[in-house]
Amino acid sequence: MRKVYILMTIVLFTINGSIALAHSTKTKQAELDKACETDRQIALKPRKNEIYHECLTKFKKSKSVCQDEADVYNGNRINGAPMFYELPACEKAFQFRKKTITGNHS
Repeated sequence: MRKVYILMTIVLFTINGSIALAHSTKTKQAELDKACETDRQIALKPRKNEIYHECLTKFKKSKSVCQDEADVYNGNRINGAPMFYELPACEKAFQFRKKTITGNHS
């Protein structure tokens, strides 16, 4: 009976440790993704300003409509990858995700 108790205790500690590691990894990935997206939005700001002004002057839409159009622009390109995922913060987030998925934690 004592051996079963010891074995169950070891299993529970192992499971708790795995859960804590998974939570820590998920939290770290979320932080890296947020940093990436923050940097991307900064890089996209000039293009968003262009979209806003073009909307006002060329298409003669209202300020609120133009602001909405500029706000939702996310750097997506037809037949191409979205813009600015090559920024250092995004590369760091991608590498962490890749390392986590492959289990290579070195």
